[in-house]
Amino acid sequence: MLEFGVSPGRTRVIPNWAVESLNKQLEEPEIGFAGYKQIQHWLGTVLGIEAEYATVHHLVRYQLKAKLKVPRPRNCKQDIQKQEAFKKTLVTTYN
Repeated sequence: MLEFGVSPGRTRVIPNWAVESLNKQLEEPEIGFAGYKQIQHWLGTVLGIEAEYATVHHLVRYQLKAKLKVPRPRNCKQDIQKQEAFKKTLVTTYN
């Protein structure tokens, strides 16, 4: 008498093939992304997928469990030799 139907649901904004491609890009340490806006732009230009910022953030952060890690910027006027000398003397003075 009673039949429970299954709702097909809404189609995903970012298809599975695009998620796999994005996951491969996130695993490459040399390529990487500086932010979610850059991922959003990459999806639009390379794959032709327009997605909102919140959608991209939720996909990358919670579904793919990836964190965008970007090194801190360094001053171009820093002297590398002085840094190395400081690191050597720091170890001896610390112990």
